[in-house]
Amino acid sequence: MKYALILFAFVFSTLTFAQEEWVGFNIEEETKQLYPKDVIPVVNEDNNQIAMFFTNRKVVFGKLYDQDKQLIGSINNVIIPKKGKVLIGAIYNQETYTLFFSNNNKSHFSSVSLNFKTGNFSIIEDLNIEFKKEKLVEFLVLKNKLHLLSVSKKEDVLISRTLTNKGLIKTTNYDLSSQAIVNNIDRDYPLYPLLFGNPNYATIEVINSEVPNSLEQTNAFTKLYVDNNKLTITNNLFNKYTYVISLDLDGNSYNFNSIINTGYTDNHYGANSNSFIHKDKLLTIYSTLEHLSFSAYNLDDFELIKTFNINDKEEISFKNTPIIQEGGAFDNYRELEKTSKFLRKITQSKIGITAYSKNEDLIITLGASVEIDRGGLAMVNFGVFGVVAYGLLIDNFNSYTRTKSTRISCLFDKDLNHKKGEIPLNKFDQIKTFQNANTNYNNAHLQTLFTYQSSYLLGNYNKKTGEYTLTSFDN
Repeated sequence: MKYALILFAFVFSTLTFAQEEWVGFNIEEETKQLYPKDVIPVVNEDNNQIAMFFTNRKVVFGKLYDQDKQLIGSINNVIIPKKGKVLIGAIYNQETYTLFFSNNNKSHFSSVSLNFKTGNFSIIEDLNIEFKKEKLVEFLVLKNKLHLLSVSKKEDVLISRTLTNKGLIKTTNYDLSSQAIVNNIDRDYPLYPLLFGNPNYATIEVINSEVPNSLEQTNAFTKLYVDNNKLTITNNLFNKYTYVISLDLDGNSYNFNSIINTGYTDNHYGANSNSFIHKDKLLTIYSTLEHLSFSAYNLDDFELIKTFNINDKEEISFKNTPIIQEGGAFDNYRELEKTSKFLRKITQSKIGITAYSKNEDLIITLGASVEIDRGGLAMVNFGVFGVVAYGLLIDNFNSYTRTKSTRISCLFDKDLNHKKGEIPLNKFDQIKTFQNANTNYNNAHLQTLFTYQSSYLLGNYNKKTGEYTLTSFDN
């Protein structure tokens, strides 16, 4: 059964998708001097140029291409600030790009600005940003500005610091002290531990809901979603409530909402819950060993749209796949027959829900996952700015294709009516099939994946030839 599906996926993707080399360039001379550890693409949304930065702990070199695939600039031996251990963001102004860095402790911030036209660069070793009794939540780049989001350890206040190439230009406080943040027994609970939750789990993820996400990413207690200049934070530390906080990063206003998860009762010990935002809907999941409730809410007014229920002694009526238990990619695959086994496995693990759109249909996956060893994949180590700013997808792709999970996938129309039929393939499926068929693209040397206009671009380095290639995947 499994191998028939793989063959079908290969044939289907060959017929319905196309890939071609977008551009190739040789970086053998640069890599001989100092081999890079990461590659960071930055798409200039003003002129559709692509800057490819190759970095290690000491220097950066870069290539700049226009939308006609022509090389229009190169820069070499750009020195990284002395304490610049982690690249946290990048912004641009015509041919000038500013890269922001932090130290490993996220307590010291610096930048380097480089110009592809002149070949010059300048370093600011200290941006003079101090967190006072705060904990950093995340770095976000929106509309060519870097936002440092933190939370007060003593008060229920979120703080956003906005940086441009001129440095810190704005600090905004969002005071949530008047909001009813409570635990399962309705006692007041501080914002700071609410966001960071249980330290034994990965508790905060930035989500790009325009692409397929793995359950490993979406089972985080706290998730951040970005839409233009609005940042929405969801939290499911407590099984009773889903909290939704929306910040206007241009101004100083926010909205706070909470809902009681469908199916919750106070006598469910060992229950599990989570949520996911996709477009205009908030999706929630709540499970016990005997029962699961999956609900959809209108994100504008939090009105309940629909609820689907699963009971341990009944078949799941709205699933379009078997109950799948998979160890990652296309290996360690098995199918579970009993609903009770599905409920037991996901309730006792890190439960999650994820969704993506395909034409007019909605594909929703319910289940749980545990993190597995990614086998030396070139994982990005510079924060998540690319997820929300430049469509950087390599972490999403690696997690999607290699997560160990127990799950079902379900097909719905735009009004959440269940549809029969096969789950349609997506671009991640296509790219994985392409990698499996092309060994040069399956070795993880300086790999990257990002969106460009209506395409995905997969970057890969061939050590034997010194060639770096961007391959385009189009519908």
